[in-house]
Amino acid sequence: MPAENKYYPEDEAAESPGGVYLCQVGERVSCGACCGLYNMADLSQRSLEAMLAGRTEAFARVPRTVEGIEAYQKKIEGWTPPKRPFVDFHHCPFLGLVGRSGRRVGCLLHPAAAGNNGRDWRGLSYYGALACRTYFCPSVRQLPRPYLRILRQSLDHWYPFGLIVTERRLLSAFFREVESRIGRPATAADFVKNSGPAELLREFAALKIEWPFRRKDAPGLCNYFFENGEYPRPAVQRSEGDIPPSRYEEILRELDSGFSSAGELQAAEALLDDLFSRLRETIVR
Repeated sequence: MPAENKYYPEDEAAESPGGVYLCQVGERVSCGACCGLYNMADLSQRSLEAMLAGRTEAFARVPRTVEGIEAYQKKIEGWTPPKRPFVDFHHCPFLGLVGRSGRRVGCLLHPAAAGNNGRDWRGLSYYGALACRTYFCPSVRQLPRPYLRILRQSLDHWYPFGLIVTERRLLSAFFREVESRIGRPATAADFVKNSGPAELLREFAALKIEWPFRRKDAPGLCNYFFENGEYPRPAVQRSEGDIPPSRYEEILRELDSGFSSAGELQAAEALLDDLFSRLRETIVR
């Protein structure tokens, strides 16, 4: 098998702290969040796909030399808008589309990426090859292994996968609610690929993208998941003093929520109630 076709080897799971490899999952599923993929002002799927496709096409013409790659970097960083939600979080210009069909996000400098012939060029990136090889997000380190497996098999596209997979606290609250309702731990068997529960997990992930109660000053879809005290996520905003705490307070906080009335909060809770009720019905039969 050619090197560029083996971009998501299962044996890398042994090196992943949680024992479940989330960086490159399948032909359409991967995550580029730690490379700053979502640290952009315009985070629409169409915009990101167009940007990644343009970079991939440009990089295919780059000579695989230090000089050639550095010239590409300078040019691409000139394309990248300087405005981004988290200014101290780097956005890597070497993110592109990888794999046999070029349908998921990945590193254009990776030794398994097309055109690199097995050579690792990641030492030319901002954080360097060691960081790229050894960094794993807090979700991989801290979420239980069954949750990681559920994420792997339930999400079917890199765009929502990368947006939700780094939301460790949001996912913890989600699975706690599911387990409270079904009366036992959630397992990968509950979320078989293309099943009802898997579809509802995708619906929950879509809330991260389409949440109608996002506070106005939120950074957008991007999540600063590095746990170094920078850019802490604030409490749920309430513009009126009579808006009560919610039974979904943690989920609402992690969705960057803000409410101007108790009625808005009730609408948000009703939306979540409906989703979790349907999840329970599809799991407990």
